Amino acid sequence: MRGWHLIPAVLIAALVVALPVAALTDTGLEHELREALGLSTGECEPMTNLSSEWSEGASLPYDLDEPRGATVDGEIYLVGGITDLEQGARGRLLLEPSNELTRFDPRTETFAALAPLPRRLSHVSVVSHGHELFVLGGYGRTLDANTSKAFYHYSPGRNRWSRMPDMPAPRAAMAVGVIGDRLILAGGARDNMPLADAFSFDFRSRRWTRLPDMPSRREHVGAAVVGDRLYVLGGRTPSTFATDIAESYDASEREWTPLPPMPTGSGGLGVVSAGGAVIAVGGGNDEAGTVTGAVQKWDPQARRWSLLSAMRTPRHGQAAAPAAGRVWVFGGSPCAYFNATDSVESLDLGAG
Repeated sequence: MRGWHLIPAVLIAALVVALPVAALTDTGLEHELREALGLSTGECEPMTNLSSEWSEGASLPYDLDEPRGATVDGEIYLVGGITDLEQGARGRLLLEPSNELTRFDPRTETFAALAPLPRRLSHVSVVSHGHELFVLGGYGRTLDANTSKAFYHYSPGRNRWSRMPDMPAPRAAMAVGVIGDRLILAGGARDNMPLADAFSFDFRSRRWTRLPDMPSRREHVGAAVVGDRLYVLGGRTPSTFATDIAESYDASEREWTPLPPMPTGSGGLGVVSAGGAVIAVGGGNDEAGTVTGAVQKWDPQARRWSLLSAMRTPRHGQAAAPAAGRVWVFGGSPCAYFNATDSVESLDLGAG
């Protein structure tokens, strides 16, 4: 999703004055306005690589952009996302966020609808701890106001949601991971402005504490845990929609360490941990109008990057999670900006 903080306010104002939203026509000016607002221009043509080692899976029950997912007891839980966009008063971009909670069984490739999230949200962060699911933050109807600080707990055994202590501050599109009995949260955005602050939540005491700031302000990042480190990859900074920055947080030492840059910088990427490695999947650069199918693997022991088989259909804003020896991706946009899809694909990590 194109961020508002990099769109010149004068351009938006001029376009809105010159072209009332209620009377849009298929003109070059409308195209510019749609691009400025991050709306689909109706020209999305997914690029499919039929020679890819990725396999096409059963489609999602609905088109979805910016969902998030986590694995609990071998099954993947998908939460939130965007189903559509619309232009509100004075050209303001309005999201249609989802409250769907869907369980995916990777063995049968079937989906099951579960109790909906208490609030419709997109750009949330999702993690598992023990046999439970946790959902944090996100955007509601807009990107530029009222970012959520809510923290929800879902019990698969009871199919029930409950409220956890709110995050210290609202945020969306942030890095989250669990190390031991602590949830680590870093970066993200509040009202679409990138952040660097970090916090820890202790599941035993149910309290939040402040951690050292992440060295760089980033949002739309990908994150995963290996050992006692949280790896935060890529994302969007105040100056770019696709950074190659990679950093890790050592929970035992309470310090951040820079890593060699990613081979391909991207924002809105999916990141998972598998086999002691960190795997970054896809992403894009809305400012350049591109998405990538790159699959980049960081080996913490060898401290080096390598490339796995590129995705069958490049995309950004997808949910990613590991299960049944594969890494799975769900939905997202196969083109820059917003173009929700029901596409699902996976890579055999033994072959990738």
